[in-house]
Amino acid sequence: MTKNQSSLLRRAFFLLGIGVVALAFFLNTRGRELTGIDAFTWVSITLMYLVFFIPFFFLSIRPSRFSGKIPLLVMLWTGVIFYIVASIVVIMLLSLYISMNMAIISQVVLLFLLAVNGYFALFASSYARRVSVEEGAKQQLISEIKSKALFLVLSADSLPAESGSVREIIKQATEDIKYISPLNDGAGDELELKIIISLNTLMELCNSAAGGGHPIALPAEVKKLQALVRERKLLKN
Repeated sequence: MTKNQSSLLRRAFFLLGIGVVALAFFLNTRGRELTGIDAFTWVSITLMYLVFFIPFFFLSIRPSRFSGKIPLLVMLWTGVIFYIVASIVVIMLLSLYISMNMAIISQVVLLFLLAVNGYFALFASSYARRVSVEEGAKQQLISEIKSKALFLVLSADSLPAESGSVREIIKQATEDIKYISPLNDGAGDELELKIIISLNTLMELCNSAAGGGHPIALPAEVKKLQALVRERKLLKN
């Protein structure tokens, strides 16, 4: 089902429901004068119906995005169900115990609580989405480091025999990289960027050495990478 078809179907259901409410009102009030309780009851029923459709109209629910909206949906539906149940209780109490003024005040308070619930639901959803994006960016950076480290090991295997000590340091550094994990406060961001730069530099130097060159900066850059990785490895959440 396309987005337009889904939107059209929601509108059709909404209008059909309005028709059902209108028919029920007509059948129950035909031929008699409305009392205050009647008016309050049918206004409350209409409000309950409109509130019930809030999650359908204010959320674009598609299978590809549904999982990211579960917290928002849960909070909204919890508020909607609470409002509907509480409204029914108020209608019942109006017929038996409480005054019209108290019923109206109760209905207004319930609508206010529903609005507050909706605000916090949207706020929580926005915060969760922002955290998810930030965590994804951090994880992507760590994944990039680990991927480049694997390529560096392959480049180091092509180094000449006299570069054995450099090869061993590279393997040790890349082994330490396996134990690096994202940090919540972003304290390792600067170090991670430096590690990526060092990995890129080392791959160029290793390729140069494997091709018969003698890059004098290779030993120093290897030790620099080792120091950076060890410093980053010490950082924990």
